[in-house]
Amino acid sequence: MPIMTANAPRTGKTRLLVASIWLAAIGVLVFIRYRGKIGLFRSFHVWMAESGAADWVRNSDTELLWVVFGVGLWAWMKRAGGGHSAGLLDDLGLGGGVARGCIVGLVIALPFLLLGAVAGGAITLEWPMVQIYVTGPFTEEWFYRGVLVLAFVRLAGVPFWPTAIASGVLFGATHVNPWTADGLAQGWPHGLLTMVGGIWYAWLAREWGRNLWVVIVAHSLMNMASPWYGAGNAAWHEIGRGATIALGTVMTIRPAWLGMSWARRGQGSGR
Repeated sequence: MPIMTANAPRTGKTRLLVASIWLAAIGVLVFIRYRGKIGLFRSFHVWMAESGAADWVRNSDTELLWVVFGVGLWAWMKRAGGGHSAGLLDDLGLGGGVARGCIVGLVIALPFLLLGAVAGGAITLEWPMVQIYVTGPFTEEWFYRGVLVLAFVRLAGVPFWPTAIASGVLFGATHVNPWTADGLAQGWPHGLLTMVGGIWYAWLAREWGRNLWVVIVAHSLMNMASPWYGAGNAAWHEIGRGATIALGTVMTIRPAWLGMSWARRGQGSGR
């Protein structure tokens, strides 16, 4: 099967696939946000609680849903798209380069980590925090950057930047709560910053050889260090985030400046 590139002509089948994927992604987002209002879902959680299921098990449903729905969307892209699939993990940028991705992600996050450590914070290892530090970033990157960008570009031949921007908009929407006029009025700055961050993460993953581990690690470490700053250090928090974005951008554009060219092995096109 020939590889469909982002410059391939749009056919009716491709347009239908693109529309169906974005509609499905929006549906997933709405379902995850409002699933608590579904009686069957609430009854299931009550049954789990009465059966003695630990809180961390019941509270892991969001992460599980991102993974399950992501696999479903990938399977639909693979079946209906005209691109060449290399398998689930490779299509999502998880099939290799784990060590390289982890090192690059760590270096990118260093300014945020170091400034947070100077602020004198402390980290806890209770499960809710582990979800924020590890499972949350992993499943968000899996769905928003792995499925909706890397796999989508490869399997449907869609152009990278419009796809990354659309995914970023959905990612930003998840961080606006509640979805009401008041919620939007108060939460749009955070949603906008999150949207831009999502687009930046997608660009990083592509530029470092379609390596999703880069952004998983950077995202996780930044989440981990956020509590270190404390409520009274909001300005330092933004300085740290800005420094991390600046470092990540510069080292991605000019990896040789920090001796990181070796970590670009395997970089291809946006496919």
